[in-house]
Amino acid sequence: MITDEPVPEIDQALDDTLDRSAGDLLALCRQLIMIDSQIPPVANEVAVIDFLRETLTGLGLPSGEVIAERPERPNLVATVPGSAGGPRLLLCGHVDTKPVGDAGHLWRTDPLGAEIVDGQLYGLGASDMKSACAAMIFALHAVREVTGGPAGDVTLALVADEEAGARYGARFLAPLIADRADACLIGEPSGWERDFQALHLVSRGLLCFRVDVTGTQMHSSLSDRMPSINANVKLARLLADLADFDGISYRPHPLGDVRPTLNVGTRVEGGVYYGVVPGSARFTCDLRALPGMTEQGVLADLNRWLSERKAADPELDAVITAEPELPWIPPSEIPADHDLVTALRRSAAGVLGEVPPLGVFPGATDAPWFDLAGLPTVPSFGPGILTCCHGPNERVSVPAILQAAKVYARTIHHFTHPRA
Repeated sequence: MITDEPVPEIDQALDDTLDRSAGDLLALCRQLIMIDSQIPPVANEVAVIDFLRETLTGLGLPSGEVIAERPERPNLVATVPGSAGGPRLLLCGHVDTKPVGDAGHLWRTDPLGAEIVDGQLYGLGASDMKSACAAMIFALHAVREVTGGPAGDVTLALVADEEAGARYGARFLAPLIADRADACLIGEPSGWERDFQALHLVSRGLLCFRVDVTGTQMHSSLSDRMPSINANVKLARLLADLADFDGISYRPHPLGDVRPTLNVGTRVEGGVYYGVVPGSARFTCDLRALPGMTEQGVLADLNRWLSERKAADPELDAVITAEPELPWIPPSEIPADHDLVTALRRSAAGVLGEVPPLGVFPGATDAPWFDLAGLPTVPSFGPGILTCCHGPNERVSVPAILQAAKVYARTIHHFTHPRA
């Protein structure tokens, strides 16, 4: 077990090394943001992975190997061998981003410009999560510089496709590399009001589903003379009803007053044009699930709700379907007393001046894929504010980037040296 004995000389040396590298660390963050890695069809991860291999080589770290199911969706895996057979650690970050979408005009800077304004680094992926990827690289470099290397293997996995379901990223990669480590840390942004607000032990699951409604497509001038069912009207009533539905079964979690989060109408489609009674309509939803919840259980609850609506309205023709393009992501959890959690809390306390509280990450991460492969995983402890992700003006505090690198460096040392 990790002890509470401090190792101030090593911790201070790691901090000092990273302080001297702060400019280069910030430059790497900016370079990563400026490389377009929006998920397809906008872009892909090829250019950013090529750049990262060059970066690792330039820092004297192994350039790693590219592991990909599809060449245009590459994952980079690089291992620094341990020197003393200590516990092995996997550091994971995703290099893809959500698209800018139709909010480009709301950005105060170029989304790919990586500009610094008032101590904040703006850009697509700044928080989610290119800054954490850069911090992990420099943390590993600092450990090599100060100690000669970790006591146990440290593997860096920089993955694709997290933002679109991980089919070509961690979901594909985790079974191939899980046996290289004893625990995994993912650097997703861990604040929603301020940096490092909690050390998250739980990654909530995700079910994306759609509700399809069938009506009667016909000439709208006849709607007062002949029977017709307007699919959009039926949809609107269903959507409003589902927004108030609180019948999803779940088990309360000890880390706080968290519930499943149901977001209805994430996309709404229906109708043809003026003069046509809408014959089909659809709305999509996503649900964030807690540990203990399953895809089958959630769908059973939703279909029970729909059956009740159909019983009340015999004209209602609707069906609920799990989104085939975004498969179920199960929830995952790492024990609070795991050695990696202990090392992280100790390291964070030394860098941030306080022990971060334990919490539940609001969203889904790549953690479930490593968890399913048998690797205990911390789903989120990294720089950035989740609130500004997936929207205009994504940004990260410049001081938080350096703090993250120091926390990661200390964690590498303390975790791989169990008696350090």
